[in-house]
Amino acid sequence: MLAVSHRSMALCIIGLVCFLHLLIAPLVPLGVDEAHYALYARHLALSYFDHPPMVGWLQKLVAPLGYHVFSLRLIPTILLAVISLQVFRLTPLLFPEGPKCQALAAVLITNGAPVLQLMGWGLVPDLPLILLALLALELTLKISQYNRLTHWLLLGVVYGLAGLTKYTAIFLPLGLAVFLWQQQGLRWLYQIKPWVALVPALVLIAPVLIWNSQHQWISFTYQLNHARGGSWQLKNTLAMQGLQVVCYSLVAYVAGIVASVFALKQPRGPHWLVIWSAWPFLLVTNWSAGNGGLMLNWSALGWALLAPLTAHWLCLCWQRPWVRGLSIVSGALSASLIAFIFFFLAVQPLSWFPFMKPVVRDVVGWQQAARKASDLLATMGEAANGRKPVLLVTNWSRASRIAWYAYPLPVQVISDRASQFSLWFGSPDRHSRGILIRDNEHGPASEVYEKNGITCQRVAEQQATLDGIVVNTFHFYRCEPDVHQKAADIH
Repeated sequence: MLAVSHRSMALCIIGLVCFLHLLIAPLVPLGVDEAHYALYARHLALSYFDHPPMVGWLQKLVAPLGYHVFSLRLIPTILLAVISLQVFRLTPLLFPEGPKCQALAAVLITNGAPVLQLMGWGLVPDLPLILLALLALELTLKISQYNRLTHWLLLGVVYGLAGLTKYTAIFLPLGLAVFLWQQQGLRWLYQIKPWVALVPALVLIAPVLIWNSQHQWISFTYQLNHARGGSWQLKNTLAMQGLQVVCYSLVAYVAGIVASVFALKQPRGPHWLVIWSAWPFLLVTNWSAGNGGLMLNWSALGWALLAPLTAHWLCLCWQRPWVRGLSIVSGALSASLIAFIFFFLAVQPLSWFPFMKPVVRDVVGWQQAARKASDLLATMGEAANGRKPVLLVTNWSRASRIAWYAYPLPVQVISDRASQFSLWFGSPDRHSRGILIRDNEHGPASEVYEKNGITCQRVAEQQATLDGIVVNTFHFYRCEPDVHQKAADIH
C-alpha cells in the first residue's frame, strides 16, 4: 500500500510539472538555444556545426502541429516527465533493499533542480542525453546481473542514440567499462556480446561521422577548441560550485557528495555504477568551468545520474537531524526559486523585479526586430552584380533568434569565426549588402558600423519593452560594400 502511495505522489509531481510547463509555454518567446535548435528542424541534416542532430530531429516531430512556442516546448516537457519516471523506476532497481521512500525522493531531487525545470521547458541536447544515460545505467546493471545479448544490443542502441545527441556522450561507456571491470575483472571483454553491441552503436552514429567527413571534421575541431577555452582560474571553478548549489539544490549538491564518499567505503555494489557514471563527467565539467565557461547545463547529466544514490542515502539517514534540516531548508529554497521562475514567466511583472531585466533581454523584442529588419530589407533591390541583400548580425546567438523569426530569409554573421550560419547561408564579404541588426547589450550604438570591408549606416531603431520598462533597443543599419574598396577593385 505504501509503494502505491509513493507512486501516486510521484505521478502527481510529474503531472503538476507538466501542467505548469505547458501552461507557461505559449507566454514567453523563444530563447537563444531554443531558436537555434528549432532552426535545426527547419534545416534537417545528418549533423550540425556545434552539436549532433538529435535536438533538431526531435523538434521535427512537432512539425505537423506547426512551429510555435507551445509546440516547440512539448518535446522538453515530455522528456523531463519521462526522465522523472525513469528515475523512479531505476532507484529501487539499483538499491532493492533500500527504504521504500527512495524512489519518490529521487523524483523530488530531480524535479527540485531549478536548472532541470528550465531545461524541461526549453530544449537543449543535455535533456535527451540525461534520459539515455539513465537507460544506459539500467541496462548496465542488468548486464552485470544477467549478461544477456538482448541487454548488450539495447545498450549499443542507447549509446548510439547518445552519440547522436551530444559529444560528451563519450563519457558514458566509461561507467560501464570500469564497473564491469570492478565486478568481473577483464573477462567480460573476452566474450563476443560487447563487441556485437558495437554494431548498432556505430550504425547509429554514422550520420555524425558522414557529415563531419564531408565538412572537414569541423564539429570535432570546434568542440576541441571550445573545451580548451581560455586560461584556467580557480575562482571560476569555485563560482561554478556556488551556482550548482543554487541551481541544482543544496541537498542534491551536499548529499550527492556525502553519499558518494560513504559509498566509496563499500567494496562492491551498484552504487559504484552510479559513481563511475556520474563523477568522471562532473569532475571534467567542473574543471572545465575554470576556463571561464560557467554553463550550468554541462553538469546536469552528472547530477541527474547521482539522484538515485543521493535519494537512497537521504532515506537511509533521514533520522539524523542535520539531514532532515538540510532537506527541509533546501526544499524550501528550491521550491521558492522554482515558484518565482514560473510566476515571473507567467505574469512577467518586470516593474516589480527590475533586476530580471538582463534575463528577459534575450527573449523580448526579437520577433518585432526581425519583422522590422525584413521590412527594411524589402526596400533594397538587387545589386548590379545580381547579389541579393541579406540580414546581417554580429554573432550566432543573435542570428538564431533573427533567423527563426525572419525565416526563410538568409541571415549571415559578420565574424571571422565559423558557425552553423556559415554553413546554412554563407559568410558575408566586402561585396555583401543588407540590413544589420544590433542591440544595445554592449552599450550605445554608433552611427556607422564597419567590419570586414562592409560599411553600415544606421537608419532606424526600435525599443523593446516589457511591463512598461525598456528592455532592449534594436538598431538597424543599411550595409553596402566599402566605397574605397570598390575603387581599389576597379583600379
